[in-house]
Amino acid sequence: MVRKTGTGIIEGGLGGDAVWTDAWAYYFAGSFQINPKNRLELYAVGAPQRHGQNLYRLNAGTLDQDFARGLDGYDPAALTEFPEADRLWSPNVNTVSSTYKGKQYNSTGPGSGMSDRYDSNFLNERENYFHKPQVNLNWYSYFGNGMTLSTVGYYSGGAGGGTGTYGSLRWDYRYTQRFADWDATIARNQAEPGQVSRGILRNSVNNQWTIGAISKLRKEFQGGLTAEVGVDWRTAEVEHYREVRDLLGGVAYDDCAFGCSSDFWTGNEGLRGLGDKINYDNQNTIDWIGAFAQAEKTTREGSFYGMFGWAQNSYTFEDFFKDDGTGKPLVLESGWIGGFQLKGGASRNVTDEISLFANAGYVSKVPIFDGVIDDNNGVKLDDPQNEKFLSFEGGMNFRSLDRTVSFDVSFYHTTWRDRTWNLFVRNLFGENEDGIVSLLGLDARHMGIEAQAAYQPTDLIRVDAAASFGNWKYLANPTGRYSLEDQSQETVTETLYIKDLKVADAPQSQIAYALSVFPIQGLYVRAQGRTYWNHYAGFEPLGRTDASEAGIDSWEAPGYTVFDLHGSYRIGNLIPAWRGGDVRLFANVYNLLDELYVQDATDNSRYNGFDGDHDADDAEIYLGLPRTFNLGFEIVF
Repeated sequence: MVRKTGTGIIEGGLGGDAVWTDAWAYYFAGSFQINPKNRLELYAVGAPQRHGQNLYRLNAGTLDQDFARGLDGYDPAALTEFPEADRLWSPNVNTVSSTYKGKQYNSTGPGSGMSDRYDSNFLNERENYFHKPQVNLNWYSYFGNGMTLSTVGYYSGGAGGGTGTYGSLRWDYRYTQRFADWDATIARNQAEPGQVSRGILRNSVNNQWTIGAISKLRKEFQGGLTAEVGVDWRTAEVEHYREVRDLLGGVAYDDCAFGCSSDFWTGNEGLRGLGDKINYDNQNTIDWIGAFAQAEKTTREGSFYGMFGWAQNSYTFEDFFKDDGTGKPLVLESGWIGGFQLKGGASRNVTDEISLFANAGYVSKVPIFDGVIDDNNGVKLDDPQNEKFLSFEGGMNFRSLDRTVSFDVSFYHTTWRDRTWNLFVRNLFGENEDGIVSLLGLDARHMGIEAQAAYQPTDLIRVDAAASFGNWKYLANPTGRYSLEDQSQETVTETLYIKDLKVADAPQSQIAYALSVFPIQGLYVRAQGRTYWNHYAGFEPLGRTDASEAGIDSWEAPGYTVFDLHGSYRIGNLIPAWRGGDVRLFANVYNLLDELYVQDATDNSRYNGFDGDHDADDAEIYLGLPRTFNLGFEIVF
């Protein structure tokens, strides 16, 4: 059992903790030997949690104007438009009068039911709460002659959601990036006729469950040949809806003020109270069945393997707020859609120290649900395309005979075609109208070289290093479907001109290195560094629909280096009464030199951009965490 609470380091507009944490975790395991040839194992794990969120990136000038001035391409004139707040500032939390006693509600997940807000002095716009337990029952059978059967039956649940604003709120714009003025919003709601709130907090709920089973029959033959066949079955159900979380001073919210969210509401059913559903209410089901066969041959000279897999998916969508024309909820079914994968590879031991390897594979993957059914608008897509992967990999492994040196190097080339990718976009068509952009036909190529090495000349010292150099690009201009989460507006289809742009959101070049020392038994100290560059900001979908800007890369964030320091000491059998007991003390310092760097960015922000020319003053960013440390101990008995 684990208990974790904390306030975090990100603060709100005028006060409050943006990223507080309130979490538990648990784990259970047991086994039963039925007979010499059959064994059962049971595992259960889960982590119910609630935490505040810092969800919005900001202009560099808002976070730290000195840092912004040092960025190549940042126009100093932008600093007057983006006054400095603080490096640790978040627009997702603000103070609220402690005299406000309004209750909050969530129908499912941790802390479900009626409750007070997390803190009486502030209110989070964005909070996440979720519990996703996992239970596995494993059955292992041994038939002799190298034949075994393993079967896993599993259940994966999930209940919870995330919060946000809904309707019209009062906002504070002192740092350009708006943040909620809770007291002004509450006062306005209470002054409305009948105290019907104009702006509230809502929950976006995601309840889900999956059950399934995987069974594998394995046979070991003479001569180093191993074969395996298996089947995989699973079914899942996912429930999505929004509900009233906090009326912010009012007694109800009118969800029919601008057209009812549900086709089935009559009379005053649009007046919604705490816990009532609003906006949307639908359910998805996913069914899967698959099978595979693989074989591997291993000898002293090397090995080779091959595998083939087949799968079929079926999707169903039911919208409880939309009339299908007969007075019943709208139901859409995809029917069965098939996919397959084919992989193979080989390795060759050139000497006792050097081996070479190569792998290749082709995958035709059934598209995700959103690539088959548009559940934001209740439309089944015509001719959905499977996602396709073609990959090649090859390389060399070296292990010195005395095991003091190891070195691995490999290259890879993967083409990913017809990918469906969903991007969340806030205020897609207007204030408080969050939406989803589904990209169809997103093609990309990932290629590069990776290497890692270790050197341990004595028991006292070890050196490790790793490097990755990539060249990742988008290969086509995909179609984007722009849809509101609440399904109140028809989908807008646009072409996104991103062909030949660098793939964003991850550094394409990185190096890691570490020095570990073991001065006495039970003690180790490790200093490690990480250097990143060739990191491009994620593109803003609404900013990539102009053909005249085709080929202009997103802003490239500056490279950076971060150092960490770790240490641990095992005391041994500290208390003799603990037979076999042990105590480990540990300390970690992250970002040892307190480096200020861009961890993540979005190019040409609609909210935090200055002049729209894809450079530093138009990006919205997250800065990396400042220097942090933790101390602790671990008891084993």
